[in-house]
Amino acid sequence: MRYILKSLQEIQDPRQIWKIKHSLADIITLCIVGIMSGAKSTHQIHMFAKYREEWFRQFLELPNGIPNRLTINRVLSLLHPKKFCLVFTQIMQHIQKISDGEIVSLDGKSCFQSAERGALYMVSAWCNENNSILGQLNTGEKNSEITALPELLSMLEIQGMTVTIDAIGCQKNIAKQIVDHNKADYVIGLKRNQKTMHEELSLYAQDALATGRKGIDYTQVQTLEKGHGRIERRNYYLFSDLSWYEKRGDWKKFNSVIMVKSRREVIGKEATEETRYYISSLTDVEKAAKAIRSHWGIENKLHWSLDVLTREDDWASKIDTIAMNLATIRKLSINFLRKADLGENTKLSGPMLMFRCSLDLPTLEKVLFGSTLE
Repeated sequence: MRYILKSLQEIQDPRQIWKIKHSLADIITLCIVGIMSGAKSTHQIHMFAKYREEWFRQFLELPNGIPNRLTINRVLSLLHPKKFCLVFTQIMQHIQKISDGEIVSLDGKSCFQSAERGALYMVSAWCNENNSILGQLNTGEKNSEITALPELLSMLEIQGMTVTIDAIGCQKNIAKQIVDHNKADYVIGLKRNQKTMHEELSLYAQDALATGRKGIDYTQVQTLEKGHGRIERRNYYLFSDLSWYEKRGDWKKFNSVIMVKSRREVIGKEATEETRYYISSLTDVEKAAKAIRSHWGIENKLHWSLDVLTREDDWASKIDTIAMNLATIRKLSINFLRKADLGENTKLSGPMLMFRCSLDLPTLEKVLFGSTLE
């Protein structure tokens, strides 16, 4: 939190200097803590801060007291969303401990409704191993996700890691950027948005599986997950003989095709089966399988947290910039909640932790600073 406060103080304030009564860093911090404590609107953020003003003064200046709701909205409407996303990404990469070999998943999400343009989208980078957000970028619309992915990748320092993206990122320039700029590996979904490529590689994988020799023409690993009346088996097959594929050279470090065959059984329901394909720079089937499983973490953990804990889809704003900047602030709040350590004997769900933060200052201080302020 202390590093975040320092970083926020370095953001260029978009307001006219002689009109500033409340610092930008103070306002953003009030929003972060308010959302952590369950606030669902700028009005609730203001109310929470007003009731906790004396406590906030222990680490914020607040020379003119707590800013009102209109001031909070005005500042958020002036703050440039992409510049704020860049600062957010710099903060998250500084405070997160990630190392070579870890997996970074990129995915977009509809995160709020805008009166100006309807649903707006954000693309996030997620590290599943330590449950942390590494960066994000607003795309405006879902169709802009393709252009936002290279921009977000250029902001990330992920050398030696593996990047996973769903089929929307199956683009030659993105694969090249991951390898050349990020010095990383990739596992990218392959669907019918690359129609000819999908047909040729899927037929090759099916034929190699039917007639080939395990360990020579392909390698395989299987996973089994059980729980809550559900059994899910996944077979991962990696095919690395791509010498026949004429367009292989168009894709940077294209080393393998991966087939995933999954079967899901749920008590009381008919079993379902699904087959998916990926292209990858990896040649180890176990690493590839781990990367594919990790990609689901961005849906099951990050997106779930934003939907359930902060009710992100319920936040509405008449101004795009306010909505986008609040989406970034929510991710900062989620990061604190996910990293909270209240002791071995204290295990709380996300909603209960937020509720406790709203009631109990020592808990809030431990989540923010790792210790109490006294």
